[in-house]
Amino acid sequence: MTIDEYYAVETIFRRQSFPEYYGILDGFAYALDSNEEFNAQRPGCVPNGAKFRQHVTNMKEFGVGADRGDSLLKDKRQAARDLSEIDMDATVSFIRILAMEKKDPSILHTLSLPPKDSHQKSTRKGPAPQTVEIHLTVKHLKGVSGAIVIEGNHVRSGGPYLINLCKGEVVSEEAWYNPGGHYTSCSKIIIRNLEPANRY
Repeated sequence: MTIDEYYAVETIFRRQSFPEYYGILDGFAYALDSNEEFNAQRPGCVPNGAKFRQHVTNMKEFGVGADRGDSLLKDKRQAARDLSEIDMDATVSFIRILAMEKKDPSILHTLSLPPKDSHQKSTRKGPAPQTVEIHLTVKHLKGVSGAIVIEGNHVRSGGPYLINLCKGEVVSEEAWYNPGGHYTSCSKIIIRNLEPANRY
């Protein structure tokens, strides 16, 4: 077991758009809520799931004006994002301590964060990754109200897959949200708790 195994999840998301980042934070918050050991041992100075949901709320509030060009609100939204990244680093560091105490790096994979690219430390240049188009179909889940099934052609070594939804018309970047979770395969993804009689 090497120390690198305890750094197996990604915590830097500066390349993601704001809606993508909101989805990551929402999934992370849900994973923290579900982690009984984390909540039992967490000191008050370590942010919990509610703190990350509050970060998302703050960024979305600033985003309404930021998307209209308000430079002050753009700065405030970015400052809120920077603070959320510091909080994520603190929380993941604490969970890393728990994992090291138990000698079980797999604990970090329960955080709903994508795996860190194992090749990013390599200085050797390999072939450029290929972009593969994935065709998806979306259907109602038979017999279940407010649920859909997303099916696609999963690519070997593909994923994790992140689903973003928009309720109603897309009026801005902020209209998109993530219902939670990253998926290792896109061959069959079930999304529940959608409001019936609404267009998504």
